[in-house]
Amino acid sequence: MPPVMGATAFVMAEVLGVPYATVIKAAIVPSILYFLCLMIQVDAHAALHGIKGSSKEECPSIRDVMKKGWPYIAVVVLLVYIILFLWREAQAPWIATLALLIITLFMREARLTPKKMVNLLESAGKFLAELASVLAACGFIIGSMAVTGVAHSFSHEIVTFAGGNVILLLVLGALTSFILGMGMTITACYIFLAIVLAPSLISMGYNPLAVHLFVLYWGMASFITPPVALGAFAGATLAGADFFKTGLQAMRLGITTYFIPFFFVLEPALILEGPLLKVVQAFLTCIVGVALVGSSIEGYVLGLGKIPSWSRPLVFISGLLLTIPERWTDVIGLVLGAVIIGTLVLMKRRKVAYS
Repeated sequence: MPPVMGATAFVMAEVLGVPYATVIKAAIVPSILYFLCLMIQVDAHAALHGIKGSSKEECPSIRDVMKKGWPYIAVVVLLVYIILFLWREAQAPWIATLALLIITLFMREARLTPKKMVNLLESAGKFLAELASVLAACGFIIGSMAVTGVAHSFSHEIVTFAGGNVILLLVLGALTSFILGMGMTITACYIFLAIVLAPSLISMGYNPLAVHLFVLYWGMASFITPPVALGAFAGATLAGADFFKTGLQAMRLGITTYFIPFFFVLEPALILEGPLLKVVQAFLTCIVGVALVGSSIEGYVLGLGKIPSWSRPLVFISGLLLTIPERWTDVIGLVLGAVIIGTLVLMKRRKVAYS
């Protein structure tokens, strides 16, 4: 679990009146599915573009790396400690940056010279100016909702508009979380959504812990989704890349963020709540499903290589069906995936035989 989620988990535990370990346990499976899909996509991208790791001779020794880089590790540890244990999420980056600047004063190769300081201030100024314009626009949206009272009427209006339709209610909840989460820190976003939106979903009979995780995940979806995409915006600025392209790439890499929250609300087994057999079944089918989804997005299946364009939508659909918490969708997804992968294997063997 990322450190920022860890800080919010303390707040979530207090709001729900459950132990901190319960919140951590509930987030384990969604985190595994997210990082699995991410790693599959990165590996597939590397394989398709011929990107290989450095050779052993090119890699520096661990001793040399630790000797030169220990201050950066120490600052990261300090950052995590401040967020997790002191609950100072907003102040943590400033304190960690100050600590790093002080440490670099005693390191000759990393010491700030007047020229480096000017370059640092210039690049930081450009980055903050661009970021401030995005945050200002987000602030107008959130502020207008709060001042007019629209935000606090969402809970009742959403339930009324959905009219008992489960899927529509969750979609509206996701969109509301996405809009209200723009430009907020993760903890502030969660507290706001836990008060405004979560009660409406819990009143429909959903698992409270699953609902609170749902609004948190979708509240943070704006960090990787254009047109806001603050996380992608910051990365694009630092890398000198196109913001919109970076945002689209962030969406691709974080695709599980958009559908896994729906499924653990509908099936609490994905947050380790329920009979053991059901938990194992849901976890295994989701593992296979997420692997297929990640492979289809990049167009590369481990062991088969690049797959034809016509097969990618079918592989994606089979993976999505496997992640849906229903037995009949699992069966259809498994059969469809087996047929498509089997067909691709036969096509590859035939191609090799005739080549």
